[in-house]
Amino acid sequence: MSTDEVFLKVNQINEFIQKSLWFDFEIIRYEQNNLYVGGGESLSYPYELEIHFEDVCLVSTPVEWCSDTSTEVLQILEGEEAYKVNIKFKVERGYFVFKFIPEDFPNDGGCFIGAKDLNVKFLKQKI
Repeated sequence: MSTDEVFLKVNQINEFIQKSLWFDFEIIRYEQNNLYVGGGESLSYPYELEIHFEDVCLVSTPVEWCSDTSTEVLQILEGEEAYKVNIKFKVERGYFVFKFIPEDFPNDGGCFIGAKDLNVKFLKQKI
């Protein structure tokens, strides 16, 4: 998958999430280097979206977290921040480092996932 396609998917995810007043996430499962993250306005109800990270090399995140939807929730790290995370966690070339930004985390913190690709299923229609 091209870099442009991955950035497009991240933008689609952020646009979907920002239509909600709040958004909660949890790790659904990890198997055979694939990580599945589900999210919605409440984890007590079926997920509104499911993000599938493929060929995962890094997971540094709590099992559940909440995000402030008034700002960007998911990023692809670039530049100096990507370099620091790559060195700290020994992420190899060819992997994207994705960062979820949870509420009440320090600015240099976050939920980091290193993966070669991601796909998303939007399970609920947002207007």
